[in-house]
Amino acid sequence: MRITNNIVLRNVTTGLAANRDAVLKLQQEVSSGLKFQSASDDPTAADQVMGSSSGLAAIDQYKRNIDAAKSRNSMEDSSLSQVTDLLARAKEIMVGQSTSTATAASRQVASKEMEQLFNQAVAVGNTQLSGSYVFGGDAASTTPFISTGTGATLDFTTSNPTGAHAISVAAGQTVIPTHDGKQIFLDTNVLTSLRDASRALATNDTVAGTASLNTLDGAFQKVQELLGETGARTNTLDIAAQNLTALKTNLTAFRSNAQDVDIEAAVTALVTKQTAYQAAMMSTSKILGMSLADYLK
Repeated sequence: MRITNNIVLRNVTTGLAANRDAVLKLQQEVSSGLKFQSASDDPTAADQVMGSSSGLAAIDQYKRNIDAAKSRNSMEDSSLSQVTDLLARAKEIMVGQSTSTATAASRQVASKEMEQLFNQAVAVGNTQLSGSYVFGGDAASTTPFISTGTGATLDFTTSNPTGAHAISVAAGQTVIPTHDGKQIFLDTNVLTSLRDASRALATNDTVAGTASLNTLDGAFQKVQELLGETGARTNTLDIAAQNLTALKTNLTAFRSNAQDVDIEAAVTALVTKQTAYQAAMMSTSKILGMSLADYLK
């Protein structure tokens, strides 16, 4: 088979073009830091990157949800602690006013403080966060509790706040960040016990006072149980956040492995390929520049 100059030229040109393309590709990798510039360059790696990016976006959303849940849970914990203090003080007052040294006058004075404790409990029940009532349940824009009357007529009205909204904190895992107002202030008899104690003191009703002390004890115990549930919820949210952090680290590493270039290795490869390309060009120029006379020498 006769090898003509055209065949040699075509082969040399093809080889040089391939070397040039390889150099350009390595230059792109070094400058961009990415293994591929479009999905068509490496469909498998591109699919891995897109899947990882989607997973990381979901993790970020879950973490925002956890932060929101922690904020509401922390607010409930603070509110329950306040209620605990109010009930503890109410019990002290009732114990003190149940002794033989207590009088109608002293109970009348004590009823004023008890009424304040009741109103403070109502205020805690109406705690707001970002313009909505934390313990408002499904009706978060409606005031859960309203204090009415005073002294012997002290009372309250309520929207009977029920309902809780679960928040997604991981794939297939949801958490209810707070109890509703009914669970905290009505089912525990917090408001009822404080109201009854205040009324008993205002009317100097020792029998009702003794009964209200028992109710206060029961309310105190139930609030402690709710505090325990709030603490358990805090642990759940912390564990969920830790798991997401670990998963994010793994996904980030996986995505990086699929798309990011090892810069040191890429630069070394680029220098090597550029050197080879330059050498090939020099050799080609010498070969193509030779004439028949050069071969006959």
